[in-house]
Amino acid sequence: MDQVIFDIQGFSVHDGPGCRTLIFLKGCSLHCPWCSNPEGISHQSNLLYNASKCILDGLCIKACPKGAITSYTLDSEADLSGQTLNFNHSECDRCRTFDCVTVCCSGALNRCGYEITIEELYSKINRDRQYWGNRGGITLTGGEPFVQPVFVRKILQRCYDAVIHTAVETCGNVPWKNIEPSLPYLDWLFFDLKHMDPAIHQLLTGSSNHQILSNAVRLAKEFGGRIIFRMPVVPGFNDDPGNISKMVSFIKSTGLDEINILPVHHYGREKYKLLGQSYFTDDFCSPGNEILQNIKNRFEDAGIHCYAGNDTPF
Repeated sequence: MDQVIFDIQGFSVHDGPGCRTLIFLKGCSLHCPWCSNPEGISHQSNLLYNASKCILDGLCIKACPKGAITSYTLDSEADLSGQTLNFNHSECDRCRTFDCVTVCCSGALNRCGYEITIEELYSKINRDRQYWGNRGGITLTGGEPFVQPVFVRKILQRCYDAVIHTAVETCGNVPWKNIEPSLPYLDWLFFDLKHMDPAIHQLLTGSSNHQILSNAVRLAKEFGGRIIFRMPVVPGFNDDPGNISKMVSFIKSTGLDEINILPVHHYGREKYKLLGQSYFTDDFCSPGNEILQNIKNRFEDAGIHCYAGNDTPF
């Protein structure tokens, strides 16, 4: 599947200048355990199950052609109160019809991810245009937008030709050939830096940072728009002085001078339940203002403009 998104959100004011429309693309090349959008990691559509809405009428069990949904009993006339459904998610992830969602009458089952054409998406974008003001536009996020490079280039070009400001949020962990074709149609780029040590990066995200850092260096040389690095502050992972010092040195080596530090939060925790996945931890608190301020001071003392959380100039 290509051209797959899982959400469109209007009225965003923290992902580029002005008021913006965010388009969430499916698929990511990293598997960060703290991800607040785990439903965006897989490029395929996902099944979401909200047990609190389930009335256990058994209709989805009968509708599933693969027998991937089970309960303690398949008797639709039996009293299923207090029970729950079990899903074979390996089968659900391969599903293309989502018959169970079609027959669900309580809203307990939903499909996350759907195909969309360029013109269908542009129509939705153009609908929001009247609300942006003079500085707004679109921001592609995810997931990782550049795992769908052709789709990204086409929608960015469509918007750029219509004089719509364009931005992309990327983890940078994709081949350069995925990024380069979109650059002529891109105004802003938010580029994630999660950790400077490749082994630690590999351990926590499933991939080293070699490709990420290489792309950052090349973008700094070849991209004519604005690049703002972003760092999710994850306690015990990347908030130590040694990592911050290495990040400062790397950013300065690129010739760029902006970073937005974002405190990791638990807001996406409930989504893991909907996907039938375990959340990685409840053991840390979101970094407070004092921790963010200390990190911000280290960047700014080195001459790098640092924006903490949503305190941004855009």
